[in-house]
Amino acid sequence: MTDNPTPAIVRNRFLIINAARLAGIAGAVLGIVLIGRFEQMPLKLLGAAIVLSSIYMSWTIPAALAHRWATPGNVRTNRRRPPKLPK
Repeated sequence: MTDNPTPAIVRNRFLIINAARLAGIAGAVLGIVLIGRFEQMPLKLLGAAIVLSSIYMSWTIPAALAHRWATPGNVRTNRRRPPKLPK
């Protein structure tokens, strides 16, 4: 991580975050197709599991990447706490 990322690094990070979101959405669509196309219950359950896991992935991975790449002290989720003073 760099303190002052270049515009190219910022653009690439933006694209990676959006690619992670799109991958999650594509996984959810695949799960919905599995649910709708097959009649066997195990395949329907597999489709439901894929939908749930891809929705979870599309929410958590971009947030984790944004948190990781945030400027220290600039985002509410990335606050630096002052050190605890000894008693």
